[in-house]
Amino acid sequence: MDIAKEQQAFRKARPSFLGRGIERLTNPFGKALSAMVPDALVDAVIRGIDAAANAPALTRFRHDPADLEASREAARRVEWLAKNVNGATGAAAGFGGAISAGVDVPTSIAIALRNIRDTGRAYGYDGKGPEEKLFRLRVLELAAIDDPKLRAERIAALEAAIAPDGSLLPVSADATNAMVDATVERLSRAVAFASFRKRMGMMVPVAGSAVGLMVNRSFQADVAKTARFAFQERRLKSR
Repeated sequence: MDIAKEQQAFRKARPSFLGRGIERLTNPFGKALSAMVPDALVDAVIRGIDAAANAPALTRFRHDPADLEASREAARRVEWLAKNVNGATGAAAGFGGAISAGVDVPTSIAIALRNIRDTGRAYGYDGKGPEEKLFRLRVLELAAIDDPKLRAERIAALEAAIAPDGSLLPVSADATNAMVDATVERLSRAVAFASFRKRMGMMVPVAGSAVGLMVNRSFQADVAKTARFAFQERRLKSR
């Protein structure tokens, strides 16, 4: 598929399979469900995104980042690895039932952050700096949104953050901190809520292993697709 057409298809696509609407998580029912997943761990992992930026890459890149098609193929390898790694953790967590299923949520988010960071590296972006940190958070948030209107708004906000040369528009430290805090709060609820609902099948020991594998692979596929859209948009703008 032509990359420009792929970008347009993403904008018009139905929202993520995993997420089911951040806006509906603001009510007490959503908060009660998300509380059943270790929210403090989710919050800590999301805020540790800078550490994720410095972690070893999931794969070694040997392509020229200036070659957009080669970058796209490299990003697909990142997706394949993230899906396999997270699928394995989900299978192991589901095997243990309810006790281990909740613990797999922060593990999945940590892998998702590396998925986003390495997808950026595949397109030639090292991911360093506060603007890059916020950009990765926006990508992760977008991957967890199901409401069409909200999804369109988040896509527009993500695109608006990209400068004409493909870099990111500067954001003041205060503004960055405030935006990160707000995004982390939404993400903590969204990922915890979606994970709780999708992982219900993991509550049954042994049988939950297959559910955990499928849910985690689906999650990483959503994250990878969103990350490719975001970083391809930056590369296309730079052209």
